[in-house]
Amino acid sequence: MKKRLSIFLLFITLTALRAVSFGQDKPSEEPQVEAKEQAKPTSESIYEEFEELIKVVKELQDKYVDEIQLNTILINAYRGMLSGLDPYSQYFSPEELEDLKIETEGEFEGLGIEVIIKDGLLIVITPLLDSPAFKAGILVGDRIIKIDGESTENMSIREAIKKLRGKLGTKITLTVVHEGDTAPVDITIERAKIYVNSIRGARIADDAYKIGYLAVSNFQENTAKDMDTAIQYLLKKGMKSLILDLRFNPGGLLNAAVDMADKFLEKGIIVSTRGRDKTQNYIYHARKKGTYPNFPMVVLVNNGSASASEIVAGALKDHKRGLLLGVKTFGKGSVQSLIPVGDGKAALKLTTARYYTPSGVCIHEKGIEPDITVPLTFAEIKALHEHLATLNIESKMNEVREKDAAPKGPVEEKGKPKYEDSQLERAIDILKGIEVYAKGIHTH
Repeated sequence: MKKRLSIFLLFITLTALRAVSFGQDKPSEEPQVEAKEQAKPTSESIYEEFEELIKVVKELQDKYVDEIQLNTILINAYRGMLSGLDPYSQYFSPEELEDLKIETEGEFEGLGIEVIIKDGLLIVITPLLDSPAFKAGILVGDRIIKIDGESTENMSIREAIKKLRGKLGTKITLTVVHEGDTAPVDITIERAKIYVNSIRGARIADDAYKIGYLAVSNFQENTAKDMDTAIQYLLKKGMKSLILDLRFNPGGLLNAAVDMADKFLEKGIIVSTRGRDKTQNYIYHARKKGTYPNFPMVVLVNNGSASASEIVAGALKDHKRGLLLGVKTFGKGSVQSLIPVGDGKAALKLTTARYYTPSGVCIHEKGIEPDITVPLTFAEIKALHEHLATLNIESKMNEVREKDAAPKGPVEEKGKPKYEDSQLERAIDILKGIEVYAKGIHTH
């Protein structure tokens, strides 16, 4: 059987969200992509370039103030080559690759934030829900200007990650500037054990109209399966419509996003990927088997919705399967592949393709505009953040795990939360309106 590269849509993280899929189903057909003809370098020109590289390595070994090992020079070279491409391509040493594999199991130690270097700034894409960073008050779009008092100016992503990581129970102080603010604030966070659970909670948000609510935190191997359990649970509760919450969802596995979207669509394109290498050109189609009933849907999104969550949002929007509500998504439309090197002990996480929504749009660095824009003020964002940080759905599930017993099903929240989520309330009102309108048609 031909070995396939793992494809995933992820940010450079300080968490286990860098889940890696070791294998994927082959899509049904290939899109036609026009490739521009480029002059191939000659053997002589390639030799000349490598000759220059060898000279540089020799000078480093002979004249650098401290003795430096060849392996160190080469690893630094690999990192430099990839850092010059885009913010998502990265070299994993054998030790880092092992950490990555451990983290993908869904339990790890850290801060729980997704970060990226953009325009020379260390930016928070989103803190994972219920993570130490989230609870401490780190927000989407925060600029981290200092780590334990040290400026992050001109700091590489590798250096930043090294400083942000640390032992369980140790503390770190991040100096951040919230998006839309100018005054820096110091936030101290204690590193802790984090459990990554894709399905944050499932409940009936409105008993009278039987409106279901499902929050998805990220996309891992079991996300579609866990969502299916949650949806069946809600249907048994009498659910007639659904609010799918993808806010603060930074993404994850491409296949998990495809499998989730497939559950809501009977036919048509879910997403396509296109790369310079023809093996990266795929079209993913929806299948009728296993599709949920055609209940009305509203999908909540914000600027922390990225990558795989944008695949789901884009597919549902283009097929008019659900209304998108909130604010424009982040805009990460590139695909990374994990490519083994060094006898499989190390790896490259390399951007190999971009993905396109069913309508053929690449949302990279553009994002997806919602059908219904419901912006939040900075104060409302902080209030929402604080509200979500106090929810105990995830912590209850963590307590169960710590007792070595897996939860039997989604945990239902009891009672109406004190905080009023204006985006969620607007979604509920819309679904109520759809229900009333449908009843009106049936009575005439």
